[in-house]
Amino acid sequence: MHPTKRITVLSDLSERIEYNIPELPIYARCDPLSIFPDCRCPCHWHRDLEFIHVISGDLHHFVNGRVTVLHPGEGVVINSSRLHYGFSPSKQDVRFSCTVISPTLFEHLTPSVTARCERAFAQHMDDCLLLRPGVDWQRDVMMGIERVVRLSPGGGVRGMENGVDMSPLPAVAAAIDLCDMVLDRFRPNDGEPDEAASIEQRNRMSVLNMTGIIQSRFRDPLGLDDVAAAGDVSRSQCCILFRKYVGRTPNEYLTERRVEEARRLLRETNGSVAEIARACGFSTASYFVNVFRRRVGVTPGAFRERSR
Repeated sequence: MHPTKRITVLSDLSERIEYNIPELPIYARCDPLSIFPDCRCPCHWHRDLEFIHVISGDLHHFVNGRVTVLHPGEGVVINSSRLHYGFSPSKQDVRFSCTVISPTLFEHLTPSVTARCERAFAQHMDDCLLLRPGVDWQRDVMMGIERVVRLSPGGGVRGMENGVDMSPLPAVAAAIDLCDMVLDRFRPNDGEPDEAASIEQRNRMSVLNMTGIIQSRFRDPLGLDDVAAAGDVSRSQCCILFRKYVGRTPNEYLTERRVEEARRLLRETNGSVAEIARACGFSTASYFVNVFRRRVGVTPGAFRERSR
């Protein structure tokens, strides 16, 4: 049984990334998807480039409203500042290598590198690059992902080599080389007309505002009208946008956020079930217990016992 991984998603859906070394903005690990509850990573974005190489199982990956199924030996590069998450609808486990690299490592090295980054990361460019083993440069990128994981302190099976701390310098060099391989591969996406691109950008901002109010006010008795108002859209458009960009309804997203907080309080505090229910925005303790059992598979009390 793998420990559950909790990622920190802020009110605007941006992720606070826990890098392998806090001072070095590189995350590189090989993990099973089952470290996330229900084999589903929360929807998020970050300015960092993200590289994924699937080792086993089929990974469904959502990027800005589109879902792609990645099979073993395939991968994806997610562009900067795109909404994304990986999941398995059947809750079957997937093993994958993931490398997340901040542009701060290299974007200001020279004016030409800065220009390359600005062009690649622009919102009208490709949201992602799919990686297939039959294409030479794409296969090289997947090999590069594995190299960064192998070289990163704490990224592989061990964070030490022969009892000696691993130097981070080879990982930095490999990470910069990996980014260099893909920066010029991003192309303008689909030739969308300016008006359509503007609508798309506005929709994304609405989603960020709506998920933001849920993240910050999940303890309150939020209704669909409140969420839609935060995005300046109608109730029906609110539901449409959530389905497209978040992959679930506003109510499902709100419930997941409340259950996530309940998990934390059950692990970290001695509050009663009734107290935790109120702190997480559930109307009654009995409703909280029913929702928690449905989502997690055990009662709050059993979860607390198992977590200690």
